Amino acid sequence: EIMNDPQMASDGFTYEAEAIRRWLDGGSNRSPMTNLALPNRVLIPNRALRSSIQEYLQASVAKAVSSLNLNL
Repeated sequence: EIMNDPQMASDGFTYEAEAIRRWLDGGSNRSPMTNLALPNRVLIPNRALRSSIQEYLQASVAKAVSSLNLNL
């Protein structure tokens, strides 16, 4: 699945915002990836990844539209 709102946790891994918030709100203080204790619960938007995802989606739409135009 493509992330909608990528957030970086204090373990250095990026997670979908809704998923990591649910994980943290459920009481876990450990990394879902490493199972090590998280130093804190701060989430930082991963803007670079979000930008890459948006570019990918725009290119995919452009390719689909181009394909439709060729088939007309």
